[in-house]
Amino acid sequence: MKIVDSKTDHNLAMILHLCGFLNGMLPIVVPLIIWLLKREESDFIDKHGKAALNFQISVIIIGILAVLFIIFTFGLGTFFVAPLAIIFVLLYILFIIRAAIAAHKGQYYTYPISWDIIK
Repeated sequence: MKIVDSKTDHNLAMILHLCGFLNGMLPIVVPLIIWLLKREESDFIDKHGKAALNFQISVIIIGILAVLFIIFTFGLGTFFVAPLAIIFVLLYILFIIRAAIAAHKGQYYTYPISWDIIK
């Protein structure tokens, strides 16, 4: 693995995180493609790609669990999930911005709400 830490790597790592603002499956597909193409060339891209993908997958799992909770409580869970969802969305935005800034500065970032699914 090449350990070149260039401005291009910083910008690509920043893009990996900012893809979280895309719709549909793009928050996973775009970072996955970039990570698969560049992980062998840069440790920096490899670590940021894993972090971004793990975070997006974790968010999807949490979303699925929230929907299942609402379904299995026959809609009553909405009263609990809705306020938490607002807080979660704000944290989601904050975490992505912090990760993108760290990547742009050449620093590593660990998402507070993320499971290590891709190692």
